[in-house]
Amino acid sequence: MSNNDHYQTLGVDKKASQDEIKKAYRKMAHKYHPDKKGGDEAKFKEVNEAYQTLSDDQKRSQYDQFGSGYDQPGGGASGFGGSGSQGSGGFQDFNFQGSGFEDVFSDFFGGGQTAQKKSAGSDVVVDVNIDFKEMARGVSRKVKIYKKVICKSCDGTGAKDKKTEQCPKCGGSGQIKKSRQTFLGTFAQVEICDRCLGKGQIPKEKCRECGGDGVIKDYQEMEVNIPAGIEEEQVLKVRGGGEASSLGGSAGDLFVRIHIKPYSDFKRKGFDVISKLYITFSQAVLGDKVDVETVEGFVKLKIPAGIEAGDFLRIKGQGIKNFGGFGQGNHLVEIRIRTPKKVSWSQKRLIKELAAEGL
Repeated sequence: MSNNDHYQTLGVDKKASQDEIKKAYRKMAHKYHPDKKGGDEAKFKEVNEAYQTLSDDQKRSQYDQFGSGYDQPGGGASGFGGSGSQGSGGFQDFNFQGSGFEDVFSDFFGGGQTAQKKSAGSDVVVDVNIDFKEMARGVSRKVKIYKKVICKSCDGTGAKDKKTEQCPKCGGSGQIKKSRQTFLGTFAQVEICDRCLGKGQIPKEKCRECGGDGVIKDYQEMEVNIPAGIEEEQVLKVRGGGEASSLGGSAGDLFVRIHIKPYSDFKRKGFDVISKLYITFSQAVLGDKVDVETVEGFVKLKIPAGIEAGDFLRIKGQGIKNFGGFGQGNHLVEIRIRTPKKVSWSQKRLIKELAAEGL
C-alpha cells in the first residue's frame, strides 16, 4: 500500500462525504488514466488505492485510526486483499472488488454492460380513516383506487385479439447492443429495445381498448388488512398493489397511510387504554358494581369500598392488541368522584350529620 495520504491524493477534506469522495475520484481517474494522453499510471494507481479505502466506511474508519499501515502485518486490522501490479502492457490486475468501482462505471456508462431493468409501475399512496376501536382490534378495509391496470381485452399484450409478432428491431430478444466510447475505452452496453419495450414482441394490430399500451386507467377495489395497534399516520406497504407497468415490468406498490379518529372516552398509552369513570360519593364509600365500556364491549367492574379520586382500576386484557397479534394491553379506569351541584334540604342535613362525624 502507498504511504501517501489518501485524502490528499483525492484532494478532499477528512470530513468529506461519500458523494464528495466519489466526485473527486472521477475527476482524478479521468485526469491520470494511463490510456489517456498525458496520463500517469503510478498516480492512477494511487488514486484508485485511495478510493478503495475511503469509499468503504469500515476501511475508512480503520485508515483514520491506524493510518496507511492498517492493512499491513501488525497494522491493527486485516487487509482488503487487493494490490496493483505493473506489466509491460501497462497497468494490469488491479483488484477493484468491493471497492465501489462498479458504481463509478454505472455513473459513467449508464449501467455498464448489463441491460437496464424493465421499469416498474408507479407507486400509489392512499389515506384510510379508522376509528379508535378498529385501531385497537384490527380491521380489514376495502379501498377503491383509480390507477393503471392490465388491459383485460389484450391481457397486457397491447395487441388486438392478443396476436403479436417478433420485434424486427431486436429480433425478439427485447434488448439492443450498443457500443460507447469513453476515456477508459470502448464498452459494450445492452439496453432495452425501445420498439417493443423489452417484450420481444409487438402487436400485429394495436388493441383498441388500450391503444397498444397494454394498460388502461380504471378503478380497482382492494382489501387491506390493518393490524391492531397501528399508530397514527403509520404507513402500510402492499407489494404489487400500485400501478401496472406498460413496459412489462412489475407493478408498483401501494402505500396506505392510516389516520385514527379520536374517541373522547378513550386515550391510548402504549397498548393500554385509559378512560375516566365518574362515581358518586356513596359509591366511593360503600363500593359498587358498574358497567364500563372497553374496546371489546361493556364489562362489569367492581368498585372497592373506600376508593379515592385519582385511583386506577385495571381491567386485564381489555386494551389494544399488540402490533402483530401477540398479547393485548389492559384497560385502566381512572376514578373521579362527582360532586353534586344542587342538593335538597334533607340531603344537606344528612351531609351535615356526616360532617359532624368527621366524614
